[in-house]
Amino acid sequence: MHKIKSPLIIHTLASIIMLSIAIPGITFSQDLASPVDIYSGHYSREGNNGSPSAAINHSIYIKLFEDQWIVTLYIPLPYSASVDSTAITKVLDQAKKQTTTSAYLRGKFGQLTELATVQVEKFGYLEDRIVFECGSLAPCTITLGDGFLELIKPGMLNEHIIRYTHVVDA
Repeated sequence: MHKIKSPLIIHTLASIIMLSIAIPGITFSQDLASPVDIYSGHYSREGNNGSPSAAINHSIYIKLFEDQWIVTLYIPLPYSASVDSTAITKVLDQAKKQTTTSAYLRGKFGQLTELATVQVEKFGYLEDRIVFECGSLAPCTITLGDGFLELIKPGMLNEHIIRYTHVVDA
């Protein structure tokens, strides 16, 4: 067994560990060799244009921005089935540019032929989760996975976990 004798080495290692804990969004579980760019493209709700969307009459898309903004896009059915992923990403980017505060916006955003609704909110980090206001009883949280995110929305009796697939435009 090898003993570390230098207090400087111990202090340096402790500082590195404390710094990595203090930086928001960085966890030990991230694969540093091949980081996923969570800010590229957008996330599409699983079941868009299917029965989950039919229940609310909209398809839902989410985009995360590096400056800690989250934009959620609601495109009405059946129109949403005809909108391609590149246009969706452009709508999300354009909507974010139209406000510097949390807001609900309604428009075509230079890409759509029908009106859509966008919710723009700031997000923060709580441990390994993203937390933001989502118009619910309590803040929503997001956990990130390999090629997806899970939106955890509080409900009256239990949480609703909704999966979104990461869509990166070619």
